[in-house]
Amino acid sequence: MAAKIIALVLCLFLLSSCGSQGPQSLDPAVPLAKDKVYIIEYWEAQPPPALDPRRQYRAGVEEIAAQFNLANPGINLRIRWLDWVEAEGELEKALREGNPPDLYGDWLGLARRDHVLQVPAAYWLDQEELAEAGKNLVAHEGKLWAWPRWLWPLGLIALESESGLGQSLPIPTRWEELAHWLESRDLRLAINDWEGEFSGQALLASAGGGWGRWGGQELNQVFAGLAALVEGGLVAEEPAFLADAPDCLLGGTEPALLAWLWENQEKEALLLPLPSVGPDRFYPIAGASLLQFRQVRYKGDDHSRAAALAAHYLAREQGELPPLGAVSAWVQGAPGGETPAGYKEILLAAREKGVPSRAVDRRGRREEDEMRTGAATLLAEFWAGRLGPAEIAQGFEDLQ
Repeated sequence: MAAKIIALVLCLFLLSSCGSQGPQSLDPAVPLAKDKVYIIEYWEAQPPPALDPRRQYRAGVEEIAAQFNLANPGINLRIRWLDWVEAEGELEKALREGNPPDLYGDWLGLARRDHVLQVPAAYWLDQEELAEAGKNLVAHEGKLWAWPRWLWPLGLIALESESGLGQSLPIPTRWEELAHWLESRDLRLAINDWEGEFSGQALLASAGGGWGRWGGQELNQVFAGLAALVEGGLVAEEPAFLADAPDCLLGGTEPALLAWLWENQEKEALLLPLPSVGPDRFYPIAGASLLQFRQVRYKGDDHSRAAALAAHYLAREQGELPPLGAVSAWVQGAPGGETPAGYKEILLAAREKGVPSRAVDRRGRREEDEMRTGAATLLAEFWAGRLGPAEIAQGFEDLQ
């Protein structure tokens, strides 16, 4: 019976809030009560070894939380650690029941969950505190929805000792330059284009926008560059694992792969930015942020402000201790001293020119997934050489 009552209350709340984007009368400057201890629930997932190969993340987060509690005796920040696979399901269940945590550590790059119980970070977060790419990670329709922590650049991965490449050398800025690199060094490009992962990153590097925001000229020029690689025999027929195919550059990868290679390969792994067809080169990025929620039984504006104080501290401090290969999304953050010089340059560039490789809002992600599914057949035909640049560009325009 209690569960039914909670569900009914949540339905009534959602109906009464239809079309809203969060609390309508929240006072972000309300003072905290001096005689009250605010208990702030923070849910975080334990990352897998691929993202946390040194197993330092949990201890680092708990240390930051302890420091916050010590500096803010009126706030008790409590962490609940979730299984990596089950975390999103736990959050969805809590949202259905109307009792989500105050803070949730997001690793999917979904800054806006399109849920009435989400509290936008814009009430408290000053965008001037964030690097440009940090803003891009959490902004939707001009509003900051979450507290960014760190970001990873995405690009082409190679083994320096096997490929003959080095980040001290000039990095190709055009597809034809990349083709020359590959051919002159007897290398090939192995790609993961499942659901358009590689193609989407390649287009974003030129257009500065993700799925659904590509013009006809950009589509034609990028696919013409990729078609030249196919026609030149420079694209591997099967996706490769770098340790087994050191004569390949890998495209369409996830951040975890670079971190894993750094920890498990004796040879130095490099990340090369994707070429562009325009005057600017953008950097596809992935990122992680903190989301803030309220509960159906609202605990008050002062409780929301206490949660926001914790979110600000956690996100900024976690940005200073990012996972391997990542960099802080905040202005004051910088690559660590152990970061290789060439990769440090890429991190700094990505902080300024980074654009999320996936939509940052739930609705946009669903629409993007539909386009990716629709593009699968087109891309299979293109990589097999049965569709030319103009034909696949038109196919993508039709999907958009």
